[in-house]
Amino acid sequence: MSFDELTSQVKTLWKFDYEPKIKALRELYEVAKKQQWNAATDIDWSLEIDRDGDILDPRQNVMSQFDFVKALPDRTRKDLQIRLAAWRLSQFLHGEQGALLCCGQLVDVVPDTDGKLYAATQVVDEARHVEVFHRYITRLDRVYPIDPQLQAVLNAILAADTWQKKCVGMQIIVESLAMGSFKLMKEGSKDELLRKVVELTAQDEARHVSYGLIYMKDELPRMTDAARDDLEDFAFGAVSAVVGRGGSGGISTLNVLAEVGIDREKALAEMREKFSDPAFRATQPSPFRDYVMPQLEKLGIITERTAPKYREIGLVA
Repeated sequence: MSFDELTSQVKTLWKFDYEPKIKALRELYEVAKKQQWNAATDIDWSLEIDRDGDILDPRQNVMSQFDFVKALPDRTRKDLQIRLAAWRLSQFLHGEQGALLCCGQLVDVVPDTDGKLYAATQVVDEARHVEVFHRYITRLDRVYPIDPQLQAVLNAILAADTWQKKCVGMQIIVESLAMGSFKLMKEGSKDELLRKVVELTAQDEARHVSYGLIYMKDELPRMTDAARDDLEDFAFGAVSAVVGRGGSGGISTLNVLAEVGIDREKALAEMREKFSDPAFRATQPSPFRDYVMPQLEKLGIITERTAPKYREIGLVA
């Protein structure tokens, strides 16, 4: 049996006032109940995976732009594409488990009945996402290990000492990133089965982001200046850590490249050279730029104090 252990301190808050207090959250709870779907029956698993087409949106297949991939024989290049797709989807699978664990915590720690009820629906959503991605990936190839930097971000959210940090870290940052990535997959994948998987999953992710926005919009003005600064710094730390994984999706992709005979050091050197070029980075799709940053800005998490930090890593103009 393989598992990692993380020690976190989570307070369990009882709430004995069951009347709706946050109208928008109670309405979102009703929507969530109506939009439940079954991963086993609402997806046509008789569909074959199109292994000769683009599993992922070509815009997300940044590796195809590197010389060390272009030099491969056609069959090897196609094999690598499938492996990289499985690796990338595996990171989403692990992220969905992280969301499952975090939402279980939110049921305990959020102070409002409306927040607890909605978080409970998200626990079910995340369990379904774990199921559906595992089922698809094992048909495509195999589940790859979690990228260490991604796990560090998820662990930081799970071990966070306040529910506000868990909510911003998971609901705003991680869920917005997932929602944007799944929308790209739906638009550009040539595989009908994967398009259906991410279409249904992205529908759930949009609700999850809304939960964070609704809840934190009312909560932020009530926080002390010190607590808010701490939250803003936590958000930047999570963003910078994920962005630091690089446009390739994570340094552990080097292990996938090595599986088809690509020299790790040469690949790393070319990757670093490419990603150090602002013009190259500007041509790459950015769920962070298009989905995460707008939500953080809408919420007011990016302030005059923190904006220079985001500017330094290229996320604020």
